Amino acid sequence: KDLKSQERIIKQSEVNMKQVVVAVGTKNPCKLDAVRLAFQDTFQDHEIVLSSHDVESGVSDQPIGDDETKIGATNRAKAAFDAALETAKTREDEGSTARPDFGVGLEGGVEIVDGVGGKELWCMAFMVVLGSDSDKCTSCKHSDSNFSRDAGSRPQEILGVAKTSSFQLPKKISQLVLEDHLELGHADDRVFNRVNSKQGSGTVGVLTNSMITRTLYYDHALKLALIPFMWPELYIS
Repeated sequence: KDLKSQERIIKQSEVNMKQVVVAVGTKNPCKLDAVRLAFQDTFQDHEIVLSSHDVESGVSDQPIGDDETKIGATNRAKAAFDAALETAKTREDEGSTARPDFGVGLEGGVEIVDGVGGKELWCMAFMVVLGSDSDKCTSCKHSDSNFSRDAGSRPQEILGVAKTSSFQLPKKISQLVLEDHLELGHADDRVFNRVNSKQGSGTVGVLTNSMITRTLYYDHALKLALIPFMWPELYIS
């Protein structure tokens, strides 16, 4: 029985080595799809395994400005990673749960811009990718990268951060956010007579007639946040 148990653990360990385990600080299906797409394109030789975690951002429900939005994404990435790590530790003896390689946080925000006719509201989001000390984190390195770990050196954690493109929001939505203090998703629902749009196409989807879906909107920024893992020698100090 002990021998069979050890064989099962060894076999599971071999499977885990082929997987990139990503803990994501959201249960929003559009955001999870974006993370899966970005990691699949970046780590093409691995199976991407996602775990979703309902974690706190530590910022307001509707972040305003780059700083607050970035802090929210960072907090989500760290909290998701910690939650996944704790789960892995409790099940480690079974050999069935791999430790997370990455923690990812996505945080949507708005920025107030001085326009010709007064205050304008622009939509954007921040992506934060927290890498562990796993060698799998840099297995996606660019073919021209000269990165290699020195023998006996301690692997270093890497943090990748990126911001989506931004776009001006319609005045009706801007007024609901700035004057009535609604979250962008709720303001979107009221203006376009929808329900829970932030779990679907989002504001960018309805405004672009789905030419840019919410998943695609996040996908590009997530790939930008993964640049430090493709060129680690340029980002590890």
